[in-house]
Amino acid sequence: MLNAPTISVIMPSYNVASTVLRAIDSVLAQSYENFELLIVNDASTDDTEAVVKDKLAAVPDHRLRLITLPANVGLSGARNAGLDAAAGEFVTFLDADDEYLPEFLQTMAGEMAGDVDIAVAGHMVVRPDGSQAPRHSRFLGECSGEQAMRHAMSDRLTPFTWDKLYRASLFAGVRYPVGSTRFEDMTVNIILYPRARKIRSVERPMHRYYISAQSLTWGRIPTRSDTDLALRDLDALLPQRLRSGSNGRFYASMRLLITLITAQSAIMKLKNQPAAQETIDDCRRALTFRQIALTTLTRPPFAAAALLLKVFPRPFAALYIRHSAASYGLAQ
Repeated sequence: MLNAPTISVIMPSYNVASTVLRAIDSVLAQSYENFELLIVNDASTDDTEAVVKDKLAAVPDHRLRLITLPANVGLSGARNAGLDAAAGEFVTFLDADDEYLPEFLQTMAGEMAGDVDIAVAGHMVVRPDGSQAPRHSRFLGECSGEQAMRHAMSDRLTPFTWDKLYRASLFAGVRYPVGSTRFEDMTVNIILYPRARKIRSVERPMHRYYISAQSLTWGRIPTRSDTDLALRDLDALLPQRLRSGSNGRFYASMRLLITLITAQSAIMKLKNQPAAQETIDDCRRALTFRQIALTTLTRPPFAAAALLLKVFPRPFAALYIRHSAASYGLAQ
């Protein structure tokens, strides 16, 4: 393609009429100009499509394109539609309720020098009261793709899609699992990392992530079945050798972490939605002492937290509620 963009920014959008313009404007404000923005309207039932069309009419820019899906396919399906349409050498994702800081694309493109195939940025967490706090991966620097996979499995690299820039060729034969509502970004990252020659993780915050109690992540009671599609996809696409042998303890840690996060999400809903107790009980049953033992070899604090959840769930819940209030500004 002549004059193809270097970077494709994919923005899945569903019922985000109140925030999508902020997200679009943050892309237009980038210091790096050779990009395309693919706004994927996932059959929104609010004014999202009209708001975006008005914006495109008011600010004509050949780099902006609206893709409207005929039926709602969920976050994974919307990301896949963007991937199918993307023309850039690199691809990144921006949720329509978040925003980039002005140097995101410029800085991330610079980090892709040489044989780096994935760059990971820091970000600012924006709490419901407007206060902000920086957050970044525990691992900073450069490593091989398989090392990055192990870092991700033990939560040393952020599990998100939106704080990364990927070489688009990594997605050959890989798409987000349609229908999955949790952990699809974590599992797809773990599939992609071993395909990468090198990844580079930096501390500098270049993205604002807005916490909202009404979002898909924070606003619903999760269930263990929410993870099934993502984990089945991971097992199908990640070679067996990367899930066993010396990697087995990292894989066990990842599965334990997913169970912990699911229980934590349910705890935040327990006060107003008693049905969340079923998810907590299910997570406690799913945690095995073998999983906990293996995780002591990779992330001892996670092993201790899992043991506390399994044996003493009330103290675990109290500690997590305090942590959530301090870190994210969310109350139960």
